[in-house]
Amino acid sequence: MGMVVRTNMGAINATRNLNKNQKGQMGSLEKLASGFKINRAADDASGLSISEKMKAQIKALNTASENAANGQDMISTAEGYLNEVHDMLNRMVELAMKSANGTFETANLTGGVNTTANSGAVYGAGTDRNALQSEMNQLCAEIDRIADTANFNNVKLFDGSMATKDYKVLGDAQSSAPTDALYAKYGAQSYSNAYWTTVGAGTDATVTSGLVLQVGETSSSSDRMTVSIKNMSTKALFYSISTYKNMDGSMSASATSAFNILAWNDKNTVVSGGTQVANGYTLDISGQDRAALVAEALRGVINSVSEQRSELGAMSNRLDYTINNLDTASENISSANSRIRDTDVAKEMTKYTQFNILSQAAQSMLAQANQQPQSALQLMG
Repeated sequence: MGMVVRTNMGAINATRNLNKNQKGQMGSLEKLASGFKINRAADDASGLSISEKMKAQIKALNTASENAANGQDMISTAEGYLNEVHDMLNRMVELAMKSANGTFETANLTGGVNTTANSGAVYGAGTDRNALQSEMNQLCAEIDRIADTANFNNVKLFDGSMATKDYKVLGDAQSSAPTDALYAKYGAQSYSNAYWTTVGAGTDATVTSGLVLQVGETSSSSDRMTVSIKNMSTKALFYSISTYKNMDGSMSASATSAFNILAWNDKNTVVSGGTQVANGYTLDISGQDRAALVAEALRGVINSVSEQRSELGAMSNRLDYTINNLDTASENISSANSRIRDTDVAKEMTKYTQFNILSQAAQSMLAQANQQPQSALQLMG
């Protein structure tokens, strides 16, 4: 190329390389400062798309792990309440066994706690069994109180709202009962297939599906887990103690017949016409024979609560594995996302140093190129 003064190609070339090196230097500086290899889509369009999907998956996995941990906390809370229910039921067995002993005072066995004529009063029990019956009533009332009030973050635990099927099946008289104890009765009709259902809804039957925990990243059933807790009121717990079981083992027509071992509790109210409305039940230990039946029947109730506690314990153990699995998946996907998205500091620092040196060299060469036109002036002198 000839010697010219109008177009300094050396300076143009040096400036281009200087800009290129400075741009690379600024890019490396941005990556080192942010810690991200991909700061915008222009850095790596496909890499950004993959990384953002992974970030969403990681967020979902971490949240699911927290959900599972919250579920464990709820289960632990419920299990703590049930431990107290167990203690009370064991005490009730003790009371029934005491009353079943013939050494206690007995006055007259013509009535019981739950006879309509007595309106719930203990009749003919004697002073000793009156005292035992009083404690029995209070324990049953406390079980109902727990069933009504126990909650976790305002989610009721034992009112039946977390049961997969309704357990509130006691109440109005019927000629016979379904063989499946989980069937729900609605309305006051006498028994017929039309008024019993596993999924029905109405006065006495509320369809529930348990409490669903979101323990996975998708909305599929595989990523959800259902916690089921039965209704723990006396009305539900004592279902296994037939409403109509008499002292002699026969079946009565209604819950208010004499000698039934299932009785209205202190929350019983009377409405117009003298109709009794039972909000909960107690167990009649006012007579020796009745008390023996109660002690025997309560063992089945205890087994039912034990079964519920076992189910909750198994669910809690399962959630341990679920949490471990979610945390491991999150960790591995985070590692994969890091390789795509995060800056390799050592590698990027090497590039930054390279661009820095090249920029300094380009600046030096630009200064030299700007001196080239001076040689042409010397020829003109």
